[in-house]
Amino acid sequence: MVRFRSMAGQTENTVRSATILVNATARRVGRFDADGALAYLRRRGVEAHLERPDSPKAMIAVAGESAARHDDLLFVAGGDGSLRTVLPAVIGTETALAALPAGTANVWAKETGIPGGFRTAMDAHLRGQRLRIDIGRANGEPFLLMASLGWDATIASRVRPGWKRLLGPLAYVAEGVRQLPRLRPTPLTWRSGAFTGSAPIAVMVLSNTRLYGGAVRFSPMADATDGLLDLAALSPRRRGDGVILAWRLVRGGLHSDHRVFDGRAEELFVETEGVPYQLDGDAAGFSPVRFNVEHRALLVSVPAGRLPGVLGSGL
Repeated sequence: MVRFRSMAGQTENTVRSATILVNATARRVGRFDADGALAYLRRRGVEAHLERPDSPKAMIAVAGESAARHDDLLFVAGGDGSLRTVLPAVIGTETALAALPAGTANVWAKETGIPGGFRTAMDAHLRGQRLRIDIGRANGEPFLLMASLGWDATIASRVRPGWKRLLGPLAYVAEGVRQLPRLRPTPLTWRSGAFTGSAPIAVMVLSNTRLYGGAVRFSPMADATDGLLDLAALSPRRRGDGVILAWRLVRGGLHSDHRVFDGRAEELFVETEGVPYQLDGDAAGFSPVRFNVEHRALLVSVPAGRLPGVLGSGL
């Protein structure tokens, strides 16, 4: 058995059982010695299972079996899309989601300080801490990091999986350059409580966490434990506004720009029809779409130590 370190606000937990779920299609998973990881856990007294599901449906089934066994940890060797895929099976359970970063951008790992090496990531979880965080939903479908509508969702829907595995994040950049001449702001109408908004929107992002694509921050103060989604909607009005907003986004100065709608909400409904949206980097559908938060519904494993601001430390 392996004991979690006792942290402020946390109880000491013992790792008695775990499942290693390997997404064979993840970009970096070929470097992962899954059999060696299984043997490593068993040498440490952990009752461990290794699964290599071959489809999203099979991934959900494996995650569901892990939760039904009351495993302490579900290791997922994959990227952010792999983590999102298994959410339906682990939300509301006592099995903690433990990321082993093997995807394209690995945003969740970057947000929470999970190391990039597979053995160091596994050790970080074994010595780490567990806590409950919010998850977002889009028409009922869960997401971990963020959802967005508009230009980026259009680009995400057109990135080929082969190019994504080959180029990583650069595949999105290349497709964005190709699509940019054809992209125009879309008149969008949305409601949140008593507030109704309407404007031409290039991109609307609803963030549960802070990093977008592992590189920029639409919502630098987002908190995945506060029961709210952070909204940032870019509304370029004139030629050149898109470039200016992109520059301000990189520089971290969107919050004071009159071409940006921002705020926080438990729920937001986009009424306009036919606008593409994406969840955690993957194309997911078209509006109308209702976004909402399920407060502290997911148990996650993160490294020991002071929590990052996105997990409620106040940083």
